[in-house]
Amino acid sequence: MAIARLGGSLTPLVAFEWARGDPHAIAETRIRPTWTLDVLPDGSASPRMPATIVVRDGALLRPVAPFFELWALAGDEPALAAVPVTPDLLASNGASERDLTFTVEAMNLKAARRTGRASVRFGTFPPVEVRGDNHGALQLLGSSPPGTPQPMIPAGRFVPLGQVQVLRPVPQPADQPWSSAVRVDVVRLRFTPAQGRFFGPPGAAQVQPPAVPLAQAFLNAAAGWEGAPQSDRVVPADTVDETAPGSGISLGVVDDTCDARIMAELALAGGPVRCSANVTVGPPQYAPDRRPFLSLADEINDRQHDPGRDAALSDADRAAWVEDLFERAFETASAMDLDFWRAVIARPLRPDERRSEIPSDGVPQPTRAMGGQDRLRDPEIAIPAPSGNIPLPLSERARERHRDLSDIAALESWVREHPDRLGEIIRAPFADTGFSMQMPPFMRNSNARALSLARWQYDLLMAWADAVTAPGTLGAVPDGGLAPLSPEAAERRRQVLAALDAARDGNV
Repeated sequence: MAIARLGGSLTPLVAFEWARGDPHAIAETRIRPTWTLDVLPDGSASPRMPATIVVRDGALLRPVAPFFELWALAGDEPALAAVPVTPDLLASNGASERDLTFTVEAMNLKAARRTGRASVRFGTFPPVEVRGDNHGALQLLGSSPPGTPQPMIPAGRFVPLGQVQVLRPVPQPADQPWSSAVRVDVVRLRFTPAQGRFFGPPGAAQVQPPAVPLAQAFLNAAAGWEGAPQSDRVVPADTVDETAPGSGISLGVVDDTCDARIMAELALAGGPVRCSANVTVGPPQYAPDRRPFLSLADEINDRQHDPGRDAALSDADRAAWVEDLFERAFETASAMDLDFWRAVIARPLRPDERRSEIPSDGVPQPTRAMGGQDRLRDPEIAIPAPSGNIPLPLSERARERHRDLSDIAALESWVREHPDRLGEIIRAPFADTGFSMQMPPFMRNSNARALSLARWQYDLLMAWADAVTAPGTLGAVPDGGLAPLSPEAAERRRQVLAALDAARDGNV
C-alpha cells in the first residue's frame, strides 16, 4: 500500500525521512533527504542523495510518485524466504521480464458514491496492461464505463489520472555509496499521480469565480452528477462544489484523484503466480515535517490489534511510546489555528460550566468551549486576549502546553500531580461528545464526528497513567533521586554549559 500525492510540476518530490530535530524549535521532527531514484531516459533508476528538499517549482507543487518493488517467496517449503525479483531470479526459474505482466486499474468513484449511480464513475476502461520488458511510461486515462447511455466523460475525451512505468533492472554495482542501501537490479513499477486539476460541465466554467478552466469544462451535464442533491450516502455530505453556497446541489465538478489496484502476474511452467498492491492518491501534504498523532498504521493496527503486544511492553518501552505520542500531539497542535476553529465550531456549544470565570481571562465569549467558565479549562491559568504581540493566544497556549508535556519526565510529574486530569481531557474513542475542549479539540474524523485516538492507543495511554499513579510508583525517578534528563534536555544542557565555558574564557 502506498500514498501518492498530486502535483502540477513534472519533477517528483525527492525521497525523505523523518528524523529528530532541535527540541527547542517549533517541532520535534525534521524531514531529511534520503536516497532518491531518478528515472533515466532508458527507464533505469539512478540513485542519488539530494542536498535539499524542494517541494515546489514556482507555483507548481512536486508530486509524490511512489515506487513498488516486486518481491517473491522463493525456496522450498517450508523454508520460503522473501526476496526481490531480479532478472537473475527470473532466469533461474526459466522466465524473463517478458513473462511478467502488470495490470493497473485506476478509478474515481466520488460522484458514483454520492449519487448511487455507477454510471458517473470514471477510470481506466479497460485496465492498463504493461509487460515487464516495456519500460516506457503509460498514461492512465479516465473515461466513463463503456455502454453508458449518458457518459459523464464524452467519447474521445479523458480525465488524466497519472501514469505508470516499469523500470529497467540493471546490474547492481558494489562500489557506489548507495550500493548497500539501494538495489537497481530489482523489478520496479512507478506510479506518478495526476496534476491536481478539476473538470466539470460547461456551467462550472461560467459561475463566478469559475470552478474549472474553460478547457476542462467538457463533462456531460446530463450524466447525473450536475444537479445531484446531497444525500446521506456519504458522511459528511458537503464535500462537493455546489451551484450556490448552501444549496446542497452539485455543480458537477470532479477532480483527477483516484484509487488504483496494481496486479503483477508471472507466467511460469507450473502455472502463473500473482500478487497485488494498492495506491491511493491524495492532495499535497500540508505539513510534511509534522507527524500525525493518529496515523494510517495506527488505524490498521486498531483493526488487527494484538493486545499481547501491548502487554509485553516493558515500562521503559511503554514510556517511550507515550512520549512519542505526546510529541506527535504537539506537532499536530503546532500546525493548527485553534483560535480559528474555536470561532467556527464552538459557536453553538455551551460546555459543562463552572460557577465562576477564570480571573483576568481574555478568551472571548467565555461560555463557549475553552472559555473562562469551561470546566475543562485549568482554573489557575488565564489566557490573554488577542493582541498585536499574541494574535492567536489559544493556539500559542496549546503549543506551549503540548511542548511542555512532550517530555516524559514533565508528563509523569503532571500526571502524578493531577491523577484524574488525563482521563478528563482525552476524548474516549468513538465517544459521541461533540466538539469540545476534550483532546483533540475541534478536529474531525472522516465521518465529520469528533476525532479521537484509536482504541488501542487510548487503552495503552490510560494503562501507562494508571501505572504512573499507582501507590509507591516513582516512574522515571530512580532511587528517590532527580528525574533523568531526556536526550534532548541533556543535549541542551551540554550546549548551555559549553556556552558558559566559552564566555568565561573570553571567547564570546
